[in-house]
Amino acid sequence: MLFSSKKVVGVDLGSSSIKLAQVSKSKGMALLDNFAFVQTPAQTINNGDITDTYLLGESVKMLLKEQKFNSRNACIGMWGSTSIVKKISMPKVDAKALKEQIKYEAQQYLPFDISQVTIEYHVLPFSSSADQMDILIVAGQNDLITKYIEVATYGNLKTSIIDVSSIALTNIFEFNYGKLNEPVGLFNFGSNSTQFVVVFQGEILFARDIPVGGFHFTNEICKNMGVTLEEAESLKLSHVQGADVPENTRTFMNMALEHVTEEIRNSIDFYSASGGDFQISKAFFTGGASLTDGLINHLSEVLKINFEVLNPLIKIKANNKKFSPQYLEQISPFLAVSLGLALREVGDS
Repeated sequence: MLFSSKKVVGVDLGSSSIKLAQVSKSKGMALLDNFAFVQTPAQTINNGDITDTYLLGESVKMLLKEQKFNSRNACIGMWGSTSIVKKISMPKVDAKALKEQIKYEAQQYLPFDISQVTIEYHVLPFSSSADQMDILIVAGQNDLITKYIEVATYGNLKTSIIDVSSIALTNIFEFNYGKLNEPVGLFNFGSNSTQFVVVFQGEILFARDIPVGGFHFTNEICKNMGVTLEEAESLKLSHVQGADVPENTRTFMNMALEHVTEEIRNSIDFYSASGGDFQISKAFFTGGASLTDGLINHLSEVLKINFEVLNPLIKIKANNKKFSPQYLEQISPFLAVSLGLALREVGDS
């Protein structure tokens, strides 16, 4: 068989939209078989924490059926307050003692009860000193992992893999761009959250979900102009498209822009202050909110970082019977995480 039969549906549960992607892989090649998205039901997910597993699952099931996905193996990405990806340094220990030592060390860094989380780890190939080892820890709260699995079950999917969205972002970047010999920042600008990852030679040095995104522009217009959120969203989109809007729309968009920029600057400063030996001067961006008028230019100017569009389809070909070039261009900013999840394989840990 040319392509693996163990295809995985990447499930990206965003606060604004649910995105599903299915990919076939063979010998380093990949083909986008299917992609679909739908608006996330209101009040069902908050900063990655799921409040209604049934409603989310029903939306997933509807997409799978309407768009004729032919795999039922799912890789779901957790994000926000539900998971933590963190690099820690610890004294070198024997491989046999590593797991227990990591559990002990992780207690100092995790805001969760250590007995109620699942921890995975990866030993980084470089460290801050000869007698230390750097470890990448990925931790998720067990009760929240259960919620993500419930969504898949209600959605008529089998949860083959639980992943983290920031790792999926890294996965799609590396698949398309390879392991770069310079540290780069990856930004996925979503509705309520922006994933920020620093990668170097294929390794994650830092990952954080910053609680800002496209919604902050909508909310600033809403509260200052006395309109509904729906009207504010319409004003924001009209402004982006260059249509006539009230003059003060730009004023409130700029207020939100300053807030978002400050939050991102703070996260970059935090990375630098927490042992970020590799300073970033280049970044790749994706996500629906990255289309917000002036956002990327402003960030580049203020942060002195060169921003480049992250193209998730450099090495992933699309089924040209299903996807036109025009449609692929439209959905490209929304693909990264779901594709990064779909690139995983059944049996991966």
